[in-house]
Amino acid sequence: ALFKAELKEAFEEVKRSGAETKRLGDVCSKIGSGATPLGGKSTYLEEGISLIRSQNVLDLTFSYQGLAHISDKQAEKLDGVSVKSEDVLLNITGDSVARCCVVDDGCLEARVNQHVAIIRLKDKKQVSPKFLSLYLVAEKDFLLVEAQKGSTRKALTKSFIEDIEIPKLEFSEQSAIVAKLDAALGKSGQLKTAAEKGLEACAKLRKAILKEAFSYYVEATEDKE
Repeated sequence: ALFKAELKEAFEEVKRSGAETKRLGDVCSKIGSGATPLGGKSTYLEEGISLIRSQNVLDLTFSYQGLAHISDKQAEKLDGVSVKSEDVLLNITGDSVARCCVVDDGCLEARVNQHVAIIRLKDKKQVSPKFLSLYLVAEKDFLLVEAQKGSTRKALTKSFIEDIEIPKLEFSEQSAIVAKLDAALGKSGQLKTAAEKGLEACAKLRKAILKEAFSYYVEATEDKE
C-alpha cells in the first residue's frame, strides 16, 4: 500500500506539471504477443529455451516460478516473438491482464506465449524500460477498465497498447522518478519483511504460551490426584 501510494503520487505529479505525452507505438520497434506450441503443456521440457507465460509476469517483478521451456524446433516457429534484454512484458489476457515488468536477463533465450506482449523500445535513452514499466503499473486501473470491454474475456489489444499516451520527459527526469520509486519499493519491502518477522515471532510466542499453559494444567491436575 505504501509503494502503490508513492507510485500513484509520482505520476500524478507528472500529470499536474503539464508534461506533454507521446504515443507508445511511436517509440517502440515492436509490440506483439506469441503463441503456445502445438501440444501445450505436454510438450514442455525441463530445460531449453524459456517460454514466458502470464504467470511469470508480475507487477515490476519477473517470476521464475513455473517457467516453461521448449525445444529449438518449437522456438523456431516463434522466432518472431524472441525476447531481448530490457524488453517490457505486459500480460494482455485473462485474470492477470495488465501485470507488467521488465524481463530478467537470466531467462534469455526466450519466447512469449499468446497471453504476453513484448514491448520493445526503439531508443532506451529516449524512454527507459524501467520507467515505462512503472508507468504502466501506475496506470493499471485504466488498463483494467479497457480490458473489461472485451465481449468474452479480459484482453488488451495491440492497437490499444500502441495508442497509450506516455509522459514525454527527459531521460534525466525519468531516471530521477525511477530512483525515487526504487527507494520507495525498497523501503516497503523492508517494512514487509519486518512485519512478517513480527508475525512469525507472535506465532512462536503463542505456541510457547499455549505449551506452558497446558503443562501447568497437567501438573495442577496431577497434584490434585
